[in-house]
Amino acid sequence: MITTKTRLQGSSVIVTLPANNGEKLESNKEYVVVYSEDDTITLIPKIDDPFSGGTEGEFYEVDEWSELIPVGRELF
Repeated sequence: MITTKTRLQGSSVIVTLPANNGEKLESNKEYVVVYSEDDTITLIPKIDDPFSGGTEGEFYEVDEWSELIPVGRELF
């Protein structure tokens, strides 16, 4: 099991992530930080918006359900 400790640097808490079997994380990479109720901290690599480079309407899909008529207790 790999362990680490937190330390205080100014008004921030720092966590140093040790190498895992010789694999090191990239430096200067941004992560989204998620704090869970069970005190778990998850780091998710931040990616660029995949929809920012498309043309207008490129990701539009036709509504296949628009002509469907409810026959029971469905909610539309």
